[in-house]
Amino acid sequence: MDAIFAGFGLLGSQTYWLAFLTAVAMAAVAGLLPGVSSSLLMALAVPFIVFNIQDPVIGIAMLATITAVEEMLDVLPIVALGHPGGGQVTFIEARPLSSRGHAARVLGFVYTVSAMGGLIGAVALLLVMPVIKPFILQFSFAEIGAMGLFGVAMVGALSRGAMVKGILAAAFGMLLSTIGLSVFTGEERFTFGSLQLREGLPIIATAIGLFALPEMFDLTMTRKAIAGRAENLRTREVFRGVGLAFRYWQLVLRHSILGVFLGAIPGVGSRVVSWLSYGIGISLAKNRHHFGKGSYKGLVFSESVQSAKEGGQAIPTLALGLPGGQSWVFVLIAMLAYGVSPGPQMLSQHGDIVTLIVVSMVMGNAALAIIGILWSGQLAKLTRVPYPLLGAVIIPLALLSAFQETRHWTAIPIVLAFAVLGLLMKQYRWPRPPLILGFILGGIVEENLLSAISLYGVDGMLQRPLTIALLVLAVAIAIFFARLRTGMDSEPATTAVRERWRWTWQNLFPTFFIAIAAWFIWRAVGLEPKAASFPLGLGILVIGLALAQIVLNGWQRGVGDVLDLGMLSAGVEGRGRSALILGGLLLLFVVLAALVGLQYAAIALAAVSPAALMTGRRPWAWGILTGGIIAAAIFGFFDHVMSMIWPEPVLWQWLQDTLS
Repeated sequence: MDAIFAGFGLLGSQTYWLAFLTAVAMAAVAGLLPGVSSSLLMALAVPFIVFNIQDPVIGIAMLATITAVEEMLDVLPIVALGHPGGGQVTFIEARPLSSRGHAARVLGFVYTVSAMGGLIGAVALLLVMPVIKPFILQFSFAEIGAMGLFGVAMVGALSRGAMVKGILAAAFGMLLSTIGLSVFTGEERFTFGSLQLREGLPIIATAIGLFALPEMFDLTMTRKAIAGRAENLRTREVFRGVGLAFRYWQLVLRHSILGVFLGAIPGVGSRVVSWLSYGIGISLAKNRHHFGKGSYKGLVFSESVQSAKEGGQAIPTLALGLPGGQSWVFVLIAMLAYGVSPGPQMLSQHGDIVTLIVVSMVMGNAALAIIGILWSGQLAKLTRVPYPLLGAVIIPLALLSAFQETRHWTAIPIVLAFAVLGLLMKQYRWPRPPLILGFILGGIVEENLLSAISLYGVDGMLQRPLTIALLVLAVAIAIFFARLRTGMDSEPATTAVRERWRWTWQNLFPTFFIAIAAWFIWRAVGLEPKAASFPLGLGILVIGLALAQIVLNGWQRGVGDVLDLGMLSAGVEGRGRSALILGGLLLLFVVLAALVGLQYAAIALAAVSPAALMTGRRPWAWGILTGGIIAAAIFGFFDHVMSMIWPEPVLWQWLQDTLS
């Protein structure tokens, strides 16, 4: 109990309030700017938080606050700008209401419903953690390994039209997690002899490359402002929406509890939760004719679960070390970086973290609801920031954040390689969340499953009642959700074409996975059995799934629905030219980093990008602004606050050695 009350004690800390207000501001930006997700912001924020906030309680609570409240303000672009963003379900009901002159009322309604859902989710987290502890204490290696596999497989099962792709991406991520020293034998695996890879691929650089950079590349390639003029939003009408929300409190309570349950299942993403809640709500309604034409009940179904699910997703993250959702992956990364081990001991040893997360979630939801209610009209103007201007600041910061984790040159090629992979996965509709989830859980699954086999044997492990129950429950839930989603997706499923099988360009990705997996298998053969068994099994699985996907590609047209963001720049005129310019800028960055230094290359990238990518008048003036922002961040923050030691420019050093 002392640890729990210690969390309340931090409410008197200036550091906490500074961190909390920063988290709320970042979440507000993520919600207001379509395409800027919480995953992008958290991928950038993790290294800054871990290396600058010494107290792990405050650092972890700050990240949890960002993910818990990020979706609160994303209704503003939907209503004011007609931009669906990631809230396709809300868009279905909000836009018809807005077209009838209810835009401001919808905003007040959604802000209130979301805040109520967030409160219920936070309370559920606080109530469930003590109750679930005795159950979790029964978990041994076998059960934790089974839950890890369940979390990875769940993402694939929910990718309805791209199930094989989802499971294949997850297996490939787990395969990448085997890079580094073996936990059981201490052997180096797949490191190319690099000392920097002995601890595995740098997790922050990998996440930034896979998520943050591809999103910003995509947004930057649009070369235009996020939106034009927003609607005029009256505060009086916003307050009428607030009052209307309380009339639906019973529906909010029902779907908030549903959101907590859905969020507690590892791998169930935000989009899936919305569609499932919306579908269940419609199926239980007596009159269904008004849904899809502007229904406040429909808004309750889609929005109350969004904030509530965060409390549910925190449960497996804190109690089992299995991230409940994509954004909670970054919370888990921070926990591991701080040396905080998730598990049954969270309440006894780290109860202050749980308490502060709950308090921050409640206050964060309330704060953003108040901000949205009072200042929606002013906030709508921020959505006119041009994407290239945003990218000119975020892309250099992302590259510097990746370097900050290892403080070694290897971080730059790693983050750029994963950026290319992530961009190609977005372009060709391959889901990235399963890959990063597999990468995070791979080590957990390997360590626990092999330990369970060592202790009980395969037969003994499969005879443990709790393990059997978890496996059966996992399969049942996966089948249930996969069937329930049928007919709820916003995109049609892939349909078979009655033609003979033929080779297609879509097979390039499976072929790439086969080549990488074959290399892993070849290198694993020479390792000791305990070090080789997991990568060997995964390599064979990846090859088998890739061959299955090649067969499917030959019989199918189009791409099935995947749990990931598509390309916002798709179909934009001049996108190819923008991609070439962006590629040239990144090449310039690499050359300058090797020639004059990483910090000066980042400033140059920020200064040149607006002139190269923006349209309109005075792009060089914007370049001076963005270059100045990055220069201030480097010389003011990195140098003086973090005491960053920048690497020597290797090309300049080589030239000096050659000429001398």
